[in-house]
Amino acid sequence: MTQRAMTVQSNFSAGALDPHLAARTDVSAYAQGGAELTNVVGLPHGGVTLRGGLARFAELAEGGEAARLLRFEFSTDQVYLLVVRPLAIDVYLPDGARTATVATPYAAAEVAALAWTQSLDTLILVHPDHPPAKLMRQGSHSDWTLADLVLANVPKHDFGSGAEPVWSAARGWPRSVFLHQGRLYFGGSRARPQTVWGSRANAFFDFASTDEALDDEAVEVTLDNDRVCAVQQLYALDALFAFTSGGLFARDAEAIVTPSAFTFRRSSEVPTAAARPAEIDGSVLFIRADDGGHNTVYEVVYDYEMQSHRAEDIALLAGHLMRHPVDMAARLGNEADSANHLFVVNGDDGSVAVLNSRKSQKMTGWTLLVTAGRATRVAVVGGVPYVLVRREIAGAPRWFVERLDPAFRLDGAVRRTAAAPTETWEGLEDFEGATVDLIGDGAPLGAARVEGGRVRTPYPVAELEVGFAFDWAVETMPVATSGEGVVGGRHRITQAAIRLHRSAGVRVNGRVLRGHRFGDTVLDVPPEPVTGVRTVRFLGWRGGRAGGEGATVRLTGTSRLPATILSVVSEVAQ
Repeated sequence: MTQRAMTVQSNFSAGALDPHLAARTDVSAYAQGGAELTNVVGLPHGGVTLRGGLARFAELAEGGEAARLLRFEFSTDQVYLLVVRPLAIDVYLPDGARTATVATPYAAAEVAALAWTQSLDTLILVHPDHPPAKLMRQGSHSDWTLADLVLANVPKHDFGSGAEPVWSAARGWPRSVFLHQGRLYFGGSRARPQTVWGSRANAFFDFASTDEALDDEAVEVTLDNDRVCAVQQLYALDALFAFTSGGLFARDAEAIVTPSAFTFRRSSEVPTAAARPAEIDGSVLFIRADDGGHNTVYEVVYDYEMQSHRAEDIALLAGHLMRHPVDMAARLGNEADSANHLFVVNGDDGSVAVLNSRKSQKMTGWTLLVTAGRATRVAVVGGVPYVLVRREIAGAPRWFVERLDPAFRLDGAVRRTAAAPTETWEGLEDFEGATVDLIGDGAPLGAARVEGGRVRTPYPVAELEVGFAFDWAVETMPVATSGEGVVGGRHRITQAAIRLHRSAGVRVNGRVLRGHRFGDTVLDVPPEPVTGVRTVRFLGWRGGRAGGEGATVRLTGTSRLPATILSVVSEVAQ
């Protein structure tokens, strides 16, 4: 006799789960996670939605392979994206206008080792082979200068032949920097890799100290341990953290900093990569060093029982999405989108792992962003994520800064408008020779090849989006019910009810949902998005055979059409 059972997945707040969790039906995250969540992002309410497109922001004519993206926020309404490339820094406004280019001494091989901190109109840059420098906005969008910092009373150290400045061309320069509670802190140098220095109180560029050790004088400490603890980064939140190659060191932010009371406590043995830490949802996160262990993202948490900080693997349940992370940036929720997202660029394949974090709702879930190219760097400026992407267009490699924008549905995309609907669209020389996807007046128009800088649409439209479509996928974990014999036994999914919000073109296990019978090929008008529950029935077997893979519900679609998945209810027969 056939037995039937229902499995209800009311949310995807646990994110994509590592394949090694396929048998862990006892883990609470199992019923709230997915086997695959690609090109969707988590919503603060628990569902997932199609990610925005990557709108073209700027193209880098040279130096893209070594470039980095930095945030510079002078005020709430004056923010800039800085593109640091070999021997130059380009300054961009949020509208994509490049307002200045500043010459720098940092060669291609040196850009990756830069660290920075900002205060008002000044960005302080450090590199172990160059004197600390300051990039200053002089009063207008186009007036920027870069100059070496003038430091007074540089600390001295006896390296074996008498006291000499601790920083110099011979001994190296600071490799990390942070401004905190009225002092400028430097961390590590080539000759003193484990030392942290702090300026005088309220005198950022003065490192004066005397035998009297007055409370406002400069401070210094060397992080002692039974292994090398080279300082990689400094950061502060509820404590001043020194992220080192030998673990995490912390100093209570409420403790008064004086020359006689400047110490750090080792809180974790997890080694830290040189990537800049990020702050999200009240926590500091860092990338573990690639030392042969699991190269992933850790969260610094405070253990009230132990009265100390410790590091936890925040991607423990989604380890398969950590593919040699090299860069990350956090986006805090706002009125339009309350989700907190962390973007982690993977060095192995150029994908981006995206964390949806909402601790107040106990939500921590990862999804994966992939594009027809390789992401290499990321920054968030003014609440907007920017990604540096390497793309091949008509067979030639090119580097673009692209903006993750929910108003776009294509990657590498540009948008054009016309005074009156037209079929011929010009000014697309940047796509010459490439086959691109077209969305006109909100409706998918298929693909076309750009020739002579122009494309033709099937019918006149007033607005055209040109770029590269991408596919998305949402797949549940293998079904597991309270009935005996389902897990590992012969079973199949007979039907699935999907709760959607303003979605079109959704397929379930390859079947088009009712209400989407024309797929995504309708022309002239955009397909009408569906909100509500849609049910699809299945015949035959899909997974669930004894000794084989468990049955799943897999939803797929294209970025040409909107999609938001809120829940999945499956009927399982045994």
